[in-house]
Amino acid sequence: MLIFGFWLATSAPARGIFSALAGWTKFGALLLVPLWATYPDARRPRAVLPYAAGFLVATLAVFSILLLDANPLHAARVFWDRTIPEQIGRDSPFSLWDWRQYHAGLPDLHVLQYVFEGLLVAGALLVAVVPRRKSPLQLAALSAVLLLGFEVVLTHWFYGYIAWFFPFVAFAVLSPASAERVAVQATEPHGRPARELVPAG
Repeated sequence: MLIFGFWLATSAPARGIFSALAGWTKFGALLLVPLWATYPDARRPRAVLPYAAGFLVATLAVFSILLLDANPLHAARVFWDRTIPEQIGRDSPFSLWDWRQYHAGLPDLHVLQYVFEGLLVAGALLVAVVPRRKSPLQLAALSAVLLLGFEVVLTHWFYGYIAWFFPFVAFAVLSPASAERVAVQATEPHGRPARELVPAG
């Protein structure tokens, strides 16, 4: 879903739709919402509205499945109980954050994990506005960094999760930098262009 959203990155509603579909499939994708909402220019707050509309429409479509149950509120509660709390409190032998319970004498790293999780959320908010204007290459690279960061702080990890970030890493690493130049619309007070081209890197 994120790949389709990136493919249609020039359309704010499409980015919103596919980031919602991705996020409600795997919660880690919700970390990209601030970044994708402000692409390509964080200096235009109103541009977030079409993205938000697409995200909302997709979210309503996804959760409309609850209406198929005789008691939608009960179905929503079951959804909550079997997703959020279970994921937060999940034990796993495949993570350094949770090794203490399997091996006596190892330090409890959960406090450090919480610190990194806080830094990750702060980073997700920061890259939404810095740099203010982003190229497709920067969008891919920052998306990869956030998804990688999410996997680093996960308690449960599996090698199949590599597929979450790999397409964005591949795009960011293999795309020719010379093709990624962004036209900057900012002008000087006298009307002359301040900068014509800015390298994406």
